[in-house]
Amino acid sequence: MPDTPESLNTNSEESCSKHNESPSSKGGWSATFVLLGRLGGIGWFVATTIGLGAYGGYWLDGQFGTAPFLTVLGLALGVLTASVGMIRLLSSIRGNR
Repeated sequence: MPDTPESLNTNSEESCSKHNESPSSKGGWSATFVLLGRLGGIGWFVATTIGLGAYGGYWLDGQFGTAPFLTVLGLALGVLTASVGMIRLLSSIRGNR
């Protein structure tokens, strides 16, 4: 069959639809952005908990004159809290698949 304008149009539509499909066509780009948002949220959570723990310990050291004991303790508690929270958040993301 010769290439008529109708057959060329049909072929180009099929090829365009094949190129628009992603390997994970279940969610496409929106699922990717949701996952990136969650991972970014985990980063902010980790940074905030460590920062607040260290600052809280530093502030308490200023109040009680126990420097650097409470700063180190606050930093350790912040890291522990960030680790536990990160593991929980990552496991919930993995469970949603």
